[in-house]
Amino acid sequence: MAVQMAGCRNQESDGQEESKAREELVLWSYYETDAQRSGLDNLVNGFNQSQTQYRASWKYVPMTDFDKQLSRSYTEQSLPDMVLIDNPDMPVFIRLGVFEDITQQIESWKLEEEYYKAAVETVSLDGRYYGIPFICNNLGLIYNKEMLKEAGVEPPGTWEELKTAAKELTVGERKGFLMSAVDSEQGAFQILPWILSAGENPDQIGGEKTKEAFVFLDSMVEEGSMSNECINLTQIDVARKFIAGEAAMIENGPWILSMLQEAGISYGITKLPVNRVSSMITGGENIGFIKGKNVEGSLKFFQYCMNGEVMESFCIKTGSLPAKIKKAKKVVKKDEQLRVFEEQMEKAVARTSIPSWSAISKQIPKSFYQMVSKEKTPEEAVDMLPEN
Repeated sequence: MAVQMAGCRNQESDGQEESKAREELVLWSYYETDAQRSGLDNLVNGFNQSQTQYRASWKYVPMTDFDKQLSRSYTEQSLPDMVLIDNPDMPVFIRLGVFEDITQQIESWKLEEEYYKAAVETVSLDGRYYGIPFICNNLGLIYNKEMLKEAGVEPPGTWEELKTAAKELTVGERKGFLMSAVDSEQGAFQILPWILSAGENPDQIGGEKTKEAFVFLDSMVEEGSMSNECINLTQIDVARKFIAGEAAMIENGPWILSMLQEAGISYGITKLPVNRVSSMITGGENIGFIKGKNVEGSLKFFQYCMNGEVMESFCIKTGSLPAKIKKAKKVVKKDEQLRVFEEQMEKAVARTSIPSWSAISKQIPKSFYQMVSKEKTPEEAVDMLPEN
């Protein structure tokens, strides 16, 4: 008995020593869908089981509060080791000195050759790298197949076709089309593709083509085929409206597909309707490595995520594309519904490539709000945008 007890104590002691020996790695993320949270849990647990040097965990920080918390924690010196950050937000924090320069550590990784260009642009400054693109996505038109079939409507490919289809699909409390124009980066992300599709030069956001895009979107609100609630809805809110049957078509991304599948919705996906130019905006997350924290361990976590089928499994589960081009093409072969988004990545534009994007992105949804709430005409609302 004494021998057995001693053995138990030794095992306990060994376990405690192993626990103490492990270095803690903390990741922040704003992932909020069940699939995203579960996918991130799987990555963290898989990494912890794959080695004995580190123990990773992740903390949820709401997207609407993410930048503020990161800034506050930087001031208070209470930062995590790494963050999954919305790619257009990263350059601001690079300039603030939040992220470690990892150029030397990833010298052989060939980011410029093997990752989507628009994603790589968001992790670099003056030829130096401060993070790595993790996953990427963009927006498409998602539609309820049964509703369109019942109305005898084909998925629209142009603005005029969208306007006509949305009008025909608007019945009772159901709107034909819905998007998110909430006062945040999400709203700017959803509005910008319409501006570029109108033919606006990214260097001239706020010009005549921007006004044309605002007038077009406002016309659908005026006709009642898009709810004025759009100015209060996040992208997840829009997905919930779609699931509830309150919208026949929505502008949204692949991260909501798991929600639609769970709800049993018969849906289709096509490219966003085009006016003059087919232009898409890159969304997605980068992993940023916090300066002065455990950068070596964080890089090993990232390398685990990119190993074998780990990233492919994560992306299929969460409805996203790897930022690494070859892996993205492998994912699409396993999940065809992501093909539209993968095809659009080839010519996607990084928001950070737009001059003064930080200021413009804050004003775009505010101007849209003023237009929809009838405080200003579309032209007056666009005139509120800062010059770039």
